[in-house]
Amino acid sequence: ITLISSEGERFQVDASVAKMSKLVESTVDEDEDDSPREIQLPNVKGTVLAKVIEYCEHFQTENMTEISTPLKSSKIEDLVQPWYADYVKVEQVLLFELVTT
Repeated sequence: ITLISSEGERFQVDASVAKMSKLVESTVDEDEDDSPREIQLPNVKGTVLAKVIEYCEHFQTENMTEISTPLKSSKIEDLVQPWYADYVKVEQVLLFELVTT
C-alpha cells in the first residue's frame, strides 16, 4: 500500500502496517480487489506520516508495555521500553500532531 502525505510524499508500507490506522483500514476494506492501493492522506504532513509509520512498524515487532494507572513514576522511561520512551522525545508541536493523527 502506498500512503501519500499532504505534500505528495509517498510511503510504501505493508498492508498490516497501514491497517493499524482505522482511517486507512476502512478505506482498504472498502476495496474488494487486491490490487496495489494508493491512499491520499491530505491532512497528514510527510514528517508526521513518517513518524507514524516508524511507530507502527516497530509496534509489530515489539508491543509497547501497557501503562497502568495510577502511574508508578512520572518518568516515561520507567513506564515503557526504551524505544518508546525515545520515540516521544520530539518537539511538542510534532508530538501533538502525532497524537492527533
